[in-house]
Amino acid sequence: LGIAEWKNPNGGYFVSLNVLEGTAKANRENDRQYVMEHLLPGCTEFSEIAYEGEDTNIVTVYEGTDGFVVETKVAGYVDEMTVMVGVNGEGVVTGLVVMDMAETFGLGQDSLNDVDFLSQFLGTNGNLEIGVNVDGISGATVTSKALAKAVNSASAYVTGADISSSATEW
Repeated sequence: LGIAEWKNPNGGYFVSLNVLEGTAKANRENDRQYVMEHLLPGCTEFSEIAYEGEDTNIVTVYEGTDGFVVETKVAGYVDEMTVMVGVNGEGVVTGLVVMDMAETFGLGQDSLNDVDFLSQFLGTNGNLEIGVNVDGISGATVTSKALAKAVNSASAYVTGADISSSATEW
């Protein structure tokens, strides 16, 4: 196929992998499309629209036929977390996924696959607060609050509600 070749330098071996230019970028775009289609069921076409609001949690907004997918970055316990949230035209959350995080193993990272925790956000319309109307993950309060902030920002974007863009309050 000509995509890899063996080299035999002195003292060892080296493999050179020749990847088609743009492959990684295309894969990221395909992954993003796949995620968006699942976050906003029924939508297959999305267009990126410019976000000019004041909420610093919002990075990118994609408009679909039945709503929006809002990409957010929120302060977690260890570092920023990238969260994509699907919100229908009425401001109701249809899905969310954590795309990138560096939270503590066994605590905050558990939010990636804790179905009971994540499902609390579905069907809501923002104004979420850990310990009030959403249960947090024990030992991962900061991560839980960060995810609630991401969902609140996304929903507020769609509904036009005013939302604080300050850092997560501990």
